Order: sequence, then structure tokens, then C-alpha cells
Amino acid sequence: MAGNVMGMIAPSPRTRTHDRSHQRTRFAALAAVALSATFLLGGCSKPGPGASVFAGTVTKFREATCWAFNSDALENGACAQDLIEQAASGDAVSVIPVIPGETIGISVDPVVAETGWFPVIGNQRLTTNPISSTYYRFTFPELQEIPAEGVLLQIVAGNGSQTRGIWVFKLDPA
Repeated sequence: MAGNVMGMIAPSPRTRTHDRSHQRTRFAALAAVALSATFLLGGCSKPGPGASVFAGTVTKFREATCWAFNSDALENGACAQDLIEQAASGDAVSVIPVIPGETIGISVDPVVAETGWFPVIGNQRLTTNPISSTYYRFTFPELQEIPAEGVLLQIVAGNGSQTRGIWVFKLDPA
């Protein structure tokens, strides 16, 4: 009877014990990894929705500076003006170089579009009604000079009377 001789030899009791021990060790290691991953992921904060702004060849993406995850509006004081001002200073804000007359595009996550949102430059809304699409573009006025320190572009999610989230970008002269 020619064939697989190795398949005909029964494993010794010691080999079976070694295999079971090895399987238990692997199972315990896998369980420990799964448990560790659960704790690590449970400790992470949920990322806020994002927004991108582009002008020319530059695109910048940011998560919301403030976002109401569990309600339709931020609680009073939840996103204080000093937090927005802090985001607008230093490295905490994305800077987009802009040339007057250039098209500026804004793209937001679908959850932001469902909420509605406004682009705001300085303290002036660029639209009278909330935008309900994920994309909006406008031309930076040619006759408007950009101050040397730049100008803030805020994306404000909400229906106009309530704010659900805020993003802050800075438009700098190119």
C-alpha cells in the first residue's frame, strides 16, 4: 500500500497535549489583544465632522472646532468666543493663501449639509439661507483688499437661530 505514510501514523499523546496547550496560548493571546483594542478604542473621542476649503492649488481640511454630537445645537458656552479666537491664532488654524478674484471652494461632510450651514467672513454671512449641499464656492471680491494679517473664514453649521458646529480657517493674501 503505497501512499502517505505520515498520514497513517497516529500522533502521540504528548503531541496532542502540546497542540492543545499551544491552541490555548494562542486563544488567550487573541482574547487579550481584542480586550485591549476594546479599551483603547473606547477611550478615543469620536471625531467631529470635517470641512475642506480650497483656493488655487491649496486645500486644507479640519475637523470641527466645536460640534454638538448629541443635540441639534451647541449648549450656551460650549463653544465660547475665546475658543474660536484661540483656534484663529497660531498653528491652530488652517491658512489658505488667496488672491482677490480667485474662486474659493468649501466642502463639508454630509451630516453638516443635512444640518445646514453658512460661510462667514469676518462677521458677515455670505448667504441669507442655510446651505444644504456639501459644496459651495464663491469668488473673493477683486476690489476687496485682504489685510496683511488675513481674514477669518468660519463655517457655521445650523439653521441660523441655533449653531451645531463651527470650523475656523484663515484667508491670507497670496
